[in-house]
Parts: sequence; C-alpha cells; structure tokens
Amino acid sequence: MEDNQTLLYLFLLVFLGYSFISLYVSHHYGAQIKGWSTVIAEKDYTSLLITLPQAGIIGSMVITLYPGLYMPIPFILGFIIMLIGMGFNLMVRKELGKNWVPLSKTTVNQELVTDGIYSRVRHPFYLSILILFTGVAVISWNWYGLIFLIALLGGLIIRIKKEETNLIIKFGDEYREYMKKTARLIPKII
Repeated sequence: MEDNQTLLYLFLLVFLGYSFISLYVSHHYGAQIKGWSTVIAEKDYTSLLITLPQAGIIGSMVITLYPGLYMPIPFILGFIIMLIGMGFNLMVRKELGKNWVPLSKTTVNQELVTDGIYSRVRHPFYLSILILFTGVAVISWNWYGLIFLIALLGGLIIRIKKEETNLIIKFGDEYREYMKKTARLIPKII
C-alpha cells in the first residue's frame, strides 16, 4: 500500500510543480494571471466546463493509484503522455507571452499570434491541455477517466467556439483569413 501512495504523491508533486511553473512562465512572459474571482465576475463559465472534467480526471487517477489498482504499462505510458502535454503547454505559454488570457475573452492590448506553433494550429494551448489530461486519464485506466476526458473535449470545443467568436469580433477579417490557413486543434484533422 505504501508503494502505491508513493506513486500518487509523485504524481501530485509533478502536477503541482508543473502548475506553479506554468503560472511562472506565463507571468514571466507578460501574461496577466487572473483568479477565479475574475472568471466569475466576467461570467466566463466555459472555464468551469474545462476545470470540472480536469478535476474529475485527476480524481479518477487518485482512485486508481491510492489503493494500488493501477497497471504498470498504462501508468508509464500515461505519465509520458502527461509530461509531453506539460512540456508542450509551457512552450505554448512562452509563445503566447503577454497574449495569454485565462478567459475566453480578448483583452484591449491583445495581439493576434500567428507564428511558431500558431502557424499550424489556432489553439495549441487547448491541444496541450487535451494531451496532458489524456495522459492522466491513461494513468487512471478506468471508465471515469474516459468519461471525464470526453467531457473535457466537449468543454474545450465549446470554449474554442466562444473564443473564436470573440477573436473574430476583435480581429475581423485578419482572424477569418488565419482560420482558413490553420487547423482549429489538430493539424490536418480539425
């Protein structure tokens, strides 16, 4: 039982460490970090559509790791996928710099980023979140993780549509042209 809790603590340590590093990277490159009070004040409820399934996926992983019900191959594979998603997320945060906004709304000084990874995908930030939590769902290797992962995908799609509406309002034809040249989430697919 103690070895199982060690894996759980290792996962939580890596995940919490990544969370702090990601906020540091965003802040370091000029992003304005906003808390839940801003999300509520701005009525950006799409944040809940993303956060609640993420919490569900982490919960499904905890109920797998805590009692030791995990399988070694899905654990290792999921951990690798999760780390890839984390690394990709940090890269995207750096590329976005001051233009990263934790809301689905645009800001006054926001610029349209279309180079780097953004030359191929319009929403690599959400792709990185999807990769990261796919890894966590693989670690959990249960139906709960799969159900919450599907809910996360649904929440991301709703969030992306709302965000793109706001980006069209802000950037107009420039964003419409950008949409024609790039995939929404996965290059050559969506």
